[in-house]
Amino acid sequence: MIRTALKPAWLALLALLVVVVISFYQLGMWQLGVSTSTASRESSQEQASRPTVPVEQLIAPRSTFPAEGAGRPVAVEGRYDPGRQFLVPDRLLEGERGYWVVTPVRTDAGTEEALLPVVRGFVTSPEDAGTPDDSVTVSLTGTLAPGESPGPSGLPAGQRGSIDTADLANDWDAPIYDAFIFMVEEQPALTDPAVQRVPPPVFGEDGIVWRNVGYGLQWFVFAAFAIFMYLRFLHDAARRGRKPRQPPSLPHSAPAPVTEETRR
Repeated sequence: MIRTALKPAWLALLALLVVVVISFYQLGMWQLGVSTSTASRESSQEQASRPTVPVEQLIAPRSTFPAEGAGRPVAVEGRYDPGRQFLVPDRLLEGERGYWVVTPVRTDAGTEEALLPVVRGFVTSPEDAGTPDDSVTVSLTGTLAPGESPGPSGLPAGQRGSIDTADLANDWDAPIYDAFIFMVEEQPALTDPAVQRVPPPVFGEDGIVWRNVGYGLQWFVFAAFAIFMYLRFLHDAARRGRKPRQPPSLPHSAPAPVTEETRR
């Protein structure tokens, strides 16, 4: 079969097969990508379309994070506490590695003030973080998020491995929300322009669009079928080439006539 496959006509057919299979594979992967990106875009639009509510309507200090709180747009008013600001290293924004700048805001939670961590933005160098004015009342809107799992320890002063609200509650001598927010808007603007906004993530299951998954699987089936047909035709051609030729039949000689001598 290898000898047949190395013939010019079959080599040309193999080259065509490679092009077809690669094209079908890329189309299949594109459809799978569309299935997830479409679902993610729909989830993001749904999250952004929710009404903005005061944070105290969803969660109170020292209470557990609400089941439906992740991704909710919230509004909060208070004053920044720059003395408790910290950086979270090893974060990415548009492929660039740097730090989240997290500053708690003091809110009026009834009879006492409470601290709500706020991701004010992203910097590539700690020197760019700056600190906001703590004498100005600021109005924030952002996306609510649950506290993160514990991160690495042993970091430089002013840095934490994650926004672990349980760990913050042990270090801060004030009531704390079991949540934090990704800042979207800030009035008045107290954050330095060098601090880039961090787009709020889409919480919950992004899901997939099964219609596009089906299209993607169809392209993979087409690629497999093309390979199968090539091998089938190649096998048949090789077998025909190996079929032994029948030797030419020899002519039958006529029987010798019977004579008196042969009878004797």
